[in-house]
Amino acid sequence: MNAVFKFGPFSLNPVSRKLMRDGRELPIGSRAFDMLVALVNKQGEILSRRELMACAWSGLSVEDSNIRVQMAHLRRKLGCGVNGDRYIASIAGRGYSFVMPVKTQQDVSSAHSHSISDEAVFDDPVQREIKVPIASRSDKFLGRASNLEELERAVQERRLITVVGPGGVGKTTLVTALARSLQNFDEIRFVDLSVVTDDTLVAAAVASSVNSSVRSSDPLRDAVTWLSKRRSLLIVDNCEHVINGVADAVSFILKHSYSTHVLATSIEALRVTGEAVYLLRPLGTPPNTGRMTANHALAWPSVELFMSRAVDGGHKGALADEEAAIVAAICRRLDGNPLAIELVASRVGMYGLDGVLELLDNQLSLRWRGDRDATPRHQTVQSLLDWSYVLLSKNTQTVLNRLSVFASEFTIDAATDVVAGSGISDADVSMAISELVDKSMVSSGGDETTGALKLREIVRTYAAFRLTREPGRHETQRRHALFYLRRMRAREGGSGKNTSLQDFDIGNVRTALEWAFSEGGDAEIGVETCCLLLETFQDLMQFDECRRWCQRALELLPPKHQNTELHLKLLESLTIATLFGHGGDTGVANLFDVGLPLSRRLKNHRIESHLLAGLGLYHLKQGDFRSGLNVAEAYANKVDHHSTSNDNFVAGWMLGTMYHMLGEQLEAAATYDYSLARATGFSPSRLGYFEQAHLALAKIAQARVTWLRGSPETALQMAESAIEEARSQPAALCLSLLMGITVFLDSGELDRADILTDELAELTATNGNLSGYREAGMAVRGQLLVLRGEAEQSIDLLRGKLRSVSSIGFQSLIFGTLRALAEGLAVAGEHTEAVSAIDTALGLCERAGGTYLLPELLRTKAMILLSSPHSNFNVVHRLLNDGTAIARRTSALGWELRLHLARIKADRSMGLNTTEEGFSKLAEIVRSFQDGSETADLRTANSLLRQRLDTALAS
Repeated sequence: MNAVFKFGPFSLNPVSRKLMRDGRELPIGSRAFDMLVALVNKQGEILSRRELMACAWSGLSVEDSNIRVQMAHLRRKLGCGVNGDRYIASIAGRGYSFVMPVKTQQDVSSAHSHSISDEAVFDDPVQREIKVPIASRSDKFLGRASNLEELERAVQERRLITVVGPGGVGKTTLVTALARSLQNFDEIRFVDLSVVTDDTLVAAAVASSVNSSVRSSDPLRDAVTWLSKRRSLLIVDNCEHVINGVADAVSFILKHSYSTHVLATSIEALRVTGEAVYLLRPLGTPPNTGRMTANHALAWPSVELFMSRAVDGGHKGALADEEAAIVAAICRRLDGNPLAIELVASRVGMYGLDGVLELLDNQLSLRWRGDRDATPRHQTVQSLLDWSYVLLSKNTQTVLNRLSVFASEFTIDAATDVVAGSGISDADVSMAISELVDKSMVSSGGDETTGALKLREIVRTYAAFRLTREPGRHETQRRHALFYLRRMRAREGGSGKNTSLQDFDIGNVRTALEWAFSEGGDAEIGVETCCLLLETFQDLMQFDECRRWCQRALELLPPKHQNTELHLKLLESLTIATLFGHGGDTGVANLFDVGLPLSRRLKNHRIESHLLAGLGLYHLKQGDFRSGLNVAEAYANKVDHHSTSNDNFVAGWMLGTMYHMLGEQLEAAATYDYSLARATGFSPSRLGYFEQAHLALAKIAQARVTWLRGSPETALQMAESAIEEARSQPAALCLSLLMGITVFLDSGELDRADILTDELAELTATNGNLSGYREAGMAVRGQLLVLRGEAEQSIDLLRGKLRSVSSIGFQSLIFGTLRALAEGLAVAGEHTEAVSAIDTALGLCERAGGTYLLPELLRTKAMILLSSPHSNFNVVHRLLNDGTAIARRTSALGWELRLHLARIKADRSMGLNTTEEGFSKLAEIVRSFQDGSETADLRTANSLLRQRLDTALAS
């Protein structure tokens, strides 16, 4: 008696392994059938992926992608969702449940079997016999020690193990090595099926390998009789092309010989009762960290194998540190496949490492030959893949070829949308992917939570070459490009999560752009995609790359889109990428000249406002603060006519920063207090790129204004807060650190400044979009070294960074860099060069329309002249007087205190005592401070005042 399950129009018989719908058998595949039986048996309960895996892949675990693919196929076959019917429900984070009501009936059946092994009689013990191929290489078995141990345990515990993996992964090598290490079998026989061309010939091949003298009408039965005499292991190699014949033969052997174990190798499982699948994965490859030493790379078995075969092929010398990343990249491109690695490494002596890496995209690399004594399919990567390809159905071959348009990972939805059509249905795509997963040609992506799949890299190269022969390849590439464009549109429009993009999709978007701008592509698709690049991949795509794509799109912009909204959006994206990229600001002024008039003609007030904000940033970077103020005033005037709350806030931030940079601290403080207070709780995500930058600048500049106006303790707290708020946005954090560090330097908090400078260096070291800030950060470190008294070291650093900071468009940082360089040169005794440096800073300051740093520049020049061999005391005093007057006019109390301390130092260097009036003025300045008695300048001032008091008391 056995149970038959009824649900909806379906009848499920686990024993006969049939699923019937309305009386007709519905084929669903053995894996899906096993999963369905498990779910129906536990109707209403939740089965985890691991439990389903144990049912459908009895034995060792397989990749989760198999579960996902089979479940999607099963749901489609059952018609889940059709007419509201639900059969299988997904339970987030837990697994799956069969939710349709189930009825159980009984079915009477009988089965008869005869066991040859019951009659078999073991002979007396005989000598142990092993017949396996001779190993082709004598060197150590790289990277497979753990596989060997696991498989040795498994083959003793289970009667049927199938080693499954892609071609060339080392299945034959592994089982051959295993056979030579096993001690618990009396007889081990090896069957090589690579030369067997038909399922009907499998039995004879097995029998011949077991006992070559057998010549009967039923050779397999005789082979079983022979095997049953001893504890035997039968290794059946290369099963995939005659898998049905192997399945029948193995089932017969296991059923009639209890003393026999079978170890098979194949690119897919046999799918017979009692089978345990052992997944043989590729060799481990180093992660793409960008930085790697030779020792680190050689710790990975794929790299060790590569270098061993490269030396065999004529490559001279050991792996150098500078070559490690190249070899690691090659091994990743080859998916860690040992055969592919050996074949490619053998050409390093001829082409060199760089040449081999470049040739990997070329079909030629698939044809490089290996050892002449290898089996034909193992002599080139192409012949290896040809072997697997011909085993696929016609539809699956077509699907595989079309899947090669995906440059990286892809979801089932993406594959169906792109691949289906021209004779291939959605169901065909699902079935084909299931077959490709089973045959180890498709694997799961790096992040299992996304449900993504990917073609193995060498498979993709092979399939891409085959796709070039298909007349409809451009249509597949068009569907691929349109799929990602639709997703990018949906993301910009805020559509639901079902249309979202993953981080890995950036590779597919790049591929779509390459096609769109190529001969036979569609430039319109490429142009619109470029317009959405920054919105979609703002944390992944480098600005310089985005700039190159946008420039290409402008060059190929169809005439009908000239001077349209699409043209304007493209100009906006190009302007962002150019201004924030690290290639300097070359050409960005022209972009503003074109984009702003076009935005006004099209009456696009949002982009006009955004470009005005960008123009303000451009002048700020260039150190042209007067022009920046004019732009900020124009922005404020515009929002009076086309105002939103966002625009009003941004106008205040822009004006406040320009006032501060020009030295107008009262106006800056009032503007910041109003605009930043009203924007409390405002989300930066509601702003464009340029507005976000202005917000970050405003918050950190407000701290500097607060320091200058006499509240250094509050300023330090504000700087810390501004830096903390910017941590979620790398570019904003860089700006906050660059400006915020100066607050700590001016307060004498050198240890904290050192920590923040290190943070800036770490942040910019790994993000290509922030490389420009790395140079600016090094200039700030030079200022720190001056204050620490390390003049010689600071001079070399600051000289170099002056050029780089200028070349990347950070002109506004040059004032502070030149001031620090001049001070360092003076300490080193290079007074002439020091004066030249500070005069250059003052000249730039005058051209900029003034700067908040002007009083400090005048003080620095006075101190340089004071320390020179032939100092002019009158000039020193005049400079200090001019600086003090500017500091008082601009409400820069911090600079005024520093200038007064410099005056006292100058007087004493000339042998003059500080007058009572001088001390009274110092006390007055100190009392004007609101907080911060522990800053360096205030500690010096209070020390002088205490000395004066002690002197007065003593007299």
